[in-house]
Amino acid sequence: MSYEIINGDCLIEMPKLIERGVSVDAVITDPSYGIDYQSAWRIDSRARLPKIANDKKPFIAWLPDAFKVTREGGCLLCFCRWDVQEDFKKAIGLAGFDVKSQVIWDRESHGMGDLESQFAPQHDVIWFATKGKFKFPGARPKSIVSSLRICGDDLYHPNEKPVDLMRQLVRAVTSKGDAVLDCCSGSFSTGEACVIENRDFYGIELEECYCRYGEARMKRASGIACDLPRRVTRQIETPLFQENLA
Repeated sequence: MSYEIINGDCLIEMPKLIERGVSVDAVITDPSYGIDYQSAWRIDSRARLPKIANDKKPFIAWLPDAFKVTREGGCLLCFCRWDVQEDFKKAIGLAGFDVKSQVIWDRESHGMGDLESQFAPQHDVIWFATKGKFKFPGARPKSIVSSLRICGDDLYHPNEKPVDLMRQLVRAVTSKGDAVLDCCSGSFSTGEACVIENRDFYGIELEECYCRYGEARMKRASGIACDLPRRVTRQIETPLFQENLA
């Protein structure tokens, strides 16, 4: 098992991986949905997590390179949300993938949203797509995956996914020794899941503080004692991130 953390823009770094001859069995990633999300509005702005990169519109520009770096017979698992799912589905198909299934993450507890005229949101959408002839490595997985979401006070990244969820997805579509890419790594939940499940991992993340956090949590998952960095909790008025144009 090996892992590589790359601090940079995935639109620049993925072509470099391809030039190096890197190919992966699965791309498992959670890109910006295009909803301009701000976490934890219920608390003081100084304690909120900063907004994430590229969240003014669905971030889909990475998909053609994701297709190129995926091996024949490989696959893609791409998180999105109900209100932008068709944008992602179309873009995934245009990139060359064959969209095969919609997977639902049951978060087991609901979020906030419109308290008076909207069902309490308790799920996220994941598109599953393949490149060439794909075959599940084990038993056929079900289309609903349950894993308790991380409560707001414990989040390091505003859209952080639980490692338990990512481990289930990694096991569903890859075998031990396979390689996984997360081109929008965020808090590196996918990376930690790959370390635990004995998969090689490539993680690309634009923001340096999340890369430092990812390095620490993967070292800990590997059995190396280290402290996790403090999370960034200030409200940022000017963008901390560069913006990629889709």
